[in-house]
Amino acid sequence: MARLWALLFLLVPALASGHALDPLREHPLLRQAQALLEAARKGLEAQAAPLAFNLQGNYARLGYECTPASLCPSLPATGGSLTLALVLTPFPFGETADGLARAQIAYRRAELGYRKALTALQAQAVAAYGRYQLALLGEKLAQKGRELAQTALEAARKRQANPKELREAELALKEAENRLLEAQRNVELAKKGAEGLVDLTKPLPEIPPPQGTTPLALEEARLSLEEARIAYAASLRTLFPEVKASYLLYPSGNDTLALSLSSRNLQPTLAYTRQDPGQRPTSLPGGSYRTAEELRLSLSLTLTPGLFAALEAAAAQVRGAEEALKAAERQARLQGETLESSLRASRLALELARLRQEAGKKALEEAVKRLELGLESPLALLQAELSLLQAELALAQAENDLRNKWMELYQFYGELLPEVTP
Repeated sequence: MARLWALLFLLVPALASGHALDPLREHPLLRQAQALLEAARKGLEAQAAPLAFNLQGNYARLGYECTPASLCPSLPATGGSLTLALVLTPFPFGETADGLARAQIAYRRAELGYRKALTALQAQAVAAYGRYQLALLGEKLAQKGRELAQTALEAARKRQANPKELREAELALKEAENRLLEAQRNVELAKKGAEGLVDLTKPLPEIPPPQGTTPLALEEARLSLEEARIAYAASLRTLFPEVKASYLLYPSGNDTLALSLSSRNLQPTLAYTRQDPGQRPTSLPGGSYRTAEELRLSLSLTLTPGLFAALEAAAAQVRGAEEALKAAERQARLQGETLESSLRASRLALELARLRQEAGKKALEEAVKRLELGLESPLALLQAELSLLQAELALAQAENDLRNKWMELYQFYGELLPEVTP
């Protein structure tokens, strides 16, 4: 039990330390994509609301011409009305369904934009981390090269080499020092390039192969086709007549209750209107009457050449979106095959780099044994160490290249790493 608690205490700091991709959560481009996604989500919620409340008020100042003139003072000088309406959406239909579908497409586009932004950022972060690690190895290699050049110069001086060999050794040392300065500058540049993207003091999480579902460009093309089809259906409906039905109830001359329905959206509307002054009964020689209820049916149809042109334009947009989808499918298939081929080549290069590193390790071990036996010089040992560092740098470059190829596939599919998913 004591060992278990000790192990837990050792693991807690490691778990709390996080990973190198933590800064991505605070990147401005990611925050922008999150804000746009939240705006689209709120827009979808607003469009999908099952009811709406409407308040409308009217005020009028009245002027009369009376016969006889003494009648005017008895008439009201102002008029007004107040209407409270409740619009219900039991199910999306017609224009309401179009608005909801467009809001859903806008939300899905925002999701794609969020995935595109985050996959681009995570690819940049992984590449920046790899550049920094390669720069560190390059600096280490340059330091070893300078040490080798310094040792070679000292050996040349000890054996009193001719002036030409000494000059060449001095020049080689100067070149090695310049390479070291350049490697140190590369480390600083790599560190600056990683700012805001990746924490270089933390380990990079393991990058698993992407799931490889649907390419991001293909999803965008499908959304464009859906949007074009919605626009075509909306243009087609404008060619059909609109039927409106209303039932009005007049409890008094001042109050009106109304229930209305339109064939364009099938949204029942309940409204109450209070007006002042109210409607007065109509007088007849034998008495008077007042309307107590009313049923209205109306039909409207507007046909213009522009409507047919708009329908043709919408149909052309659908055809264009269909062709764009076909082109996106072909392009995605070709790009996917290209990325897979490049990935296979990177794997082969990585295997070869590992073999070279193993060979460099064995060569260094042999050089150490030969030096112990007096069969090798310290200079040859430094050369073996330099060769091993070069092999390790080549291996790191191959590993970095493979990671970058994985990240290209992540961008291709718009897939997010588990470590950067909020």
